[in-house]
Amino acid sequence: MALPPFATAAELAAAMQAPVDAAAADLALASASAVIRKWTRQTITRVADDVAQLRVIDCDELVLPQRPVESVSEVKVHALVLNDWVLSGDRLLRTGGWRYLPGTSSYPDPGIVQVTYTHGWDEIPDDVRAVCLDLAASTLANPAMLRQEAIDDYTRTFAAESLGLGGLSESHKAMLGDYRRRMGTARLR
Repeated sequence: MALPPFATAAELAAAMQAPVDAAAADLALASASAVIRKWTRQTITRVADDVAQLRVIDCDELVLPQRPVESVSEVKVHALVLNDWVLSGDRLLRTGGWRYLPGTSSYPDPGIVQVTYTHGWDEIPDDVRAVCLDLAASTLANPAMLRQEAIDDYTRTFAAESLGLGGLSESHKAMLGDYRRRMGTARLR
């Protein structure tokens, strides 16, 4: 499923205060959005009825991978639909934990829990849109990734931040930090 970019070509033209080629703008915005999604490990765009296959690691809770979680419509383990869970933020909780399955007297390994849920923002947050526009504008302003160009007595020098590499700067990362999903969290006792 191709996800939409975080901004439009018209917004990019307004941000650059110059007309832009529609095809080039669409490509730059799609690329910038992909860079942001990869770094944050989040789709950010609203996705309805997404299916996640989650392995039970912590028997107390299951952490859903995408945020914000709007709703959970179905939770299944081994084709058994579970209804005894509670959604708390981006976590699914069950009394007795995730290793206990109804109708069993032991705690079998449930293996994979399949969760169908809706997540993401209806409107792209302003800071995400701003980073997307900045990345796309840098790419379009300097597509040849020149450091400097000169014609006769005219010289134009590009700042390192505007080389159009499509990478996130430290200030971009700081702006997107709240959206980034951390990996490898460990619970200490």
